[in-house]
Amino acid sequence: MSNVEVRAVDVHDETALRAWWEVGQAASAERPFEAWPAWAVSRIAMPFPRSDSAITALAAYDGARAVGSALLAEFLLDNTHLAEITVWVRPEHRRRGIATSLLAQAEHQARRDGRTTVVSSVFAPVGAESPGSLFAGARGYPVGSAEETKLLDVATAARAWPTLEQEADAARGDYSVTVFDAACPDEHVQGFADVLSRFIGEIPSGDLDLQDAQWTPERIRLGERERDQAGRVNVTALALAPDGVVCGFSDVRLNRADPRHGGVGGTLVLPEHRGHRLGLAMKLATHRMVQQRFPECAHIETGNAGVNAPMNAVNERMGYRVVERCLDVQKHLS
Repeated sequence: MSNVEVRAVDVHDETALRAWWEVGQAASAERPFEAWPAWAVSRIAMPFPRSDSAITALAAYDGARAVGSALLAEFLLDNTHLAEITVWVRPEHRRRGIATSLLAQAEHQARRDGRTTVVSSVFAPVGAESPGSLFAGARGYPVGSAEETKLLDVATAARAWPTLEQEADAARGDYSVTVFDAACPDEHVQGFADVLSRFIGEIPSGDLDLQDAQWTPERIRLGERERDQAGRVNVTALALAPDGVVCGFSDVRLNRADPRHGGVGGTLVLPEHRGHRLGLAMKLATHRMVQQRFPECAHIETGNAGVNAPMNAVNERMGYRVVERCLDVQKHLS
């Protein structure tokens, strides 16, 4: 790794940020779909301050060229013992110790900031390893949770949705679904916060060192303002019990600068309200609104643990197909 220098990236310097971004783009090209965010998205998102996390970007330079990059995210509101680190290296520069140096510097900062656990997501083909998964294992990051990454082709999948919508309507009974792409309606914001506060405790998370998050109406409103200012959009559906109480949510996240690709942020139906096809109803509602409001959106990505049979069944019926594995790895810092 001679002549390679790791240094912090000024995310407000577009030249430096573009060099950092190009490394991730090159490293992600081997994935089975266009997973790396467009430059139009990153040039706005990276410098934009967030209330829920602090980020540090690192780049490894071989002379004047960036050959590796890393991102350290430190959570500020919940799970403040955690740091998330992601490392990328241009394929032609792998096995030179570049990723190891980037990871060591990011871990050093996380440890200095009082973080005791590091998590990361690495991707691998179905039934095979990848450079990322092999690197994580070699650096003391065992798999804490494994998911399947799934992709939906909106135009193709939508042909089957009318039949599913009829089925969901018939099973819903006195429950209802409301959907929005801006601010949560005032009458539901407290209920939405209550459901979000239960999310981590209800979803399969394997051995990951995650703690429950605490959501309030004020936190939801702050997040809405930050998303709007940064050009991010959450298309959100809420499931409402017969008494009007929020009992579930599902969302699809997009960016106005490049809405070609959306991603499901989360889906949850509270256990005491399951059995009414609410997960299917909410996903259909969000995907329909995405189709209507963002006709440029060609694909939507989601991920589910293999043990989450009900949600896997919903996604399969919606039209999702498995494209790769997502391995959530973890290391406890000494």
